[in-house]
Formats: sequence, structure tokens, C-alpha cells
Amino acid sequence: MSIGITIATVMFCFYLYQYIEEKKKTKEEEENRFFEELKNSDNHNEVVADEAEYLDERTITGLVLCTLRKIRCEPETEVRGDNTWVFFTYQGERFSIECNDSCQFIVLYDTWWYQISIYSDVDEIADLHRTINVANQHANCSVIYTVDKEIEQIGVHSKRNTLFIPQIPYIDQYLMSVLNDFFKVQRFVMTELEKCKVREEQNI
Repeated sequence: MSIGITIATVMFCFYLYQYIEEKKKTKEEEENRFFEELKNSDNHNEVVADEAEYLDERTITGLVLCTLRKIRCEPETEVRGDNTWVFFTYQGERFSIECNDSCQFIVLYDTWWYQISIYSDVDEIADLHRTINVANQHANCSVIYTVDKEIEQIGVHSKRNTLFIPQIPYIDQYLMSVLNDFFKVQRFVMTELEKCKVREEQNI
């Protein structure tokens, strides 16, 4: 009987591992597809949204635009399918927000804020991978990397899903707090990479 339980346990673990790997692969494919589309955004023929449509703060998109203006950002909008993309600069950093009026959550992106050559030293690439893994254990943003073979660069990006509804008090301060988290994760990653570099130089 114990042998049967052992076999069942092994089979369960095997299928669980397969499921997790499949979900991970699907997520990576979706993220790579997004960043490929974002990289080529200057070349597409998408319809530019009329911001006059979004003056009503009762819509999620309108709330996003009005809140950005409150923190002195000048948003630009673009429609892609059912989603509206909002592009803006905050404290010198270029951000984008993906929103849909049928969803109370928005997705913020900060792309290509760090990059290294795909021909970088193996240790440098390994350090980057390890640092990203550590950052994802502590940061409020998700940190990911993509490989762009066309420009021969490995790019680092951050994204965050967050609730965004009119009921949030002081929503302009809330948005600034969310945006500031992106800068915190940047500083963490850059500091950790610098520590790795120092350790490697000391071991030479």
C-alpha cells in the first residue's frame, strides 16, 4: 500500500511540475510578445485616442489621465484593441500604463531602464539574473528581462498591476507612491550589481 501511495505522490509531483513549467512558459511568451510590440510601437498604425473621450473621471482611463495631470504629467494616449495605453514622463523616466475601462486594475510599465550586451561576460549575465531574482522577492514591482537579438541587448524592465478606482483617497499621492516604487527597485538592482562587480574585482 505504501508503494502505491509513493507512486501516486510521485505522479502528482510530476504533473504539478509540468503544470508550473507550462504556466511559466506561457507567462514568459506573453511578456516577450508585449515588449516586442512595445519596442515596435513607433512603427505601427494604431489609432491615437482622442483624450476628450476620457475627461470623465468615472472611467478608469479618464481617472488615470486626470490623476496624471494632477501630478503635473502630460499624458499621451493610444488605443490598441480594447485597451488604452497612456504614455508619460515622471521625474525624467518614461512610463506607460495599460488600462481598460472594464477592469479596475491598471498595469504600469517602466521599460529598458537598464541593459547590457548579449555578449557580456557570463558572470555579468549570471549576476544580472541573480539580482533580478532577489529583487522580485522584496520589491513591489515585478522585474523581468528580455533578450533583443536585433539590437544585441538584454533589457531590464519593471511592471506592476495595481487597483485604480475613484474610491482610493488621495489618489494622486497614491499614484506617486506607486511610481516611486519603480525608482526604489531600480536603485536596489543597480546597487546589487555594483556589489557584484566589487566582489569580482576583489577576487581577481
